[in-house]
Amino acid sequence: MNIKTALLCVAVTAAAPAPLAAAAAPDAPCNQLFPDDDLRLGQVTGAGAVTFLSDGSGCPGPAAACRSKFVARSGATVLLGRSRGDYVCAYDSRTGSTGWLPQQRIAVRSVDAAPPLSAWGGTWRLYDNNIVLKQSGDSIEADGEAYWPAKNVMPANEGSFAGTAKPAGSRLHVTGDPQGCTVDLAVAGPFLVVADNKKCGGHNVSFTGIYTRRGR
Repeated sequence: MNIKTALLCVAVTAAAPAPLAAAAAPDAPCNQLFPDDDLRLGQVTGAGAVTFLSDGSGCPGPAAACRSKFVARSGATVLLGRSRGDYVCAYDSRTGSTGWLPQQRIAVRSVDAAPPLSAWGGTWRLYDNNIVLKQSGDSIEADGEAYWPAKNVMPANEGSFAGTAKPAGSRLHVTGDPQGCTVDLAVAGPFLVVADNKKCGGHNVSFTGIYTRRGR
């Protein structure tokens, strides 16, 4: 049976919101980045591609068992999160990969802690999920749609949220739906990092993930 849920999130003002998920500890696994992480941008430096390293016993590290099948190309812009020893948790939108990269291969760039409202605008996508953000005065209008397992797999479970809120620095917090849907967003250069509370749609539907802009 198709489960279609439309959830309306009302506007909130920009007091510093309580996080949906606390920023990951330095010893946390590198399998997802969240809005509350220490988000930065990085550029892969040096000759040749660099292999993403997985979590596990003795990892990240130089052992062959730590090496994944995914690589980031030299010159690629990646999203960075927590660090562990000589490695940093990174996301590469080209392959959709998240894993550890050696810090010596990454030139780190900070992101604007209070970006202009124009930095939010556009249509942001992750697979079939999309979030449209528009400036409205000193606030941002947010409208999102999500699907599981996919939009073209019928019957697909669906979810949505909509609301207007003022950013708090680089974060936007949308909440207020009577069914409890809340969504946190953080803009970091060309990336939009999103986490919801798993109450924004049908079974297994979630907006959580890292989105990239596909137009304004």
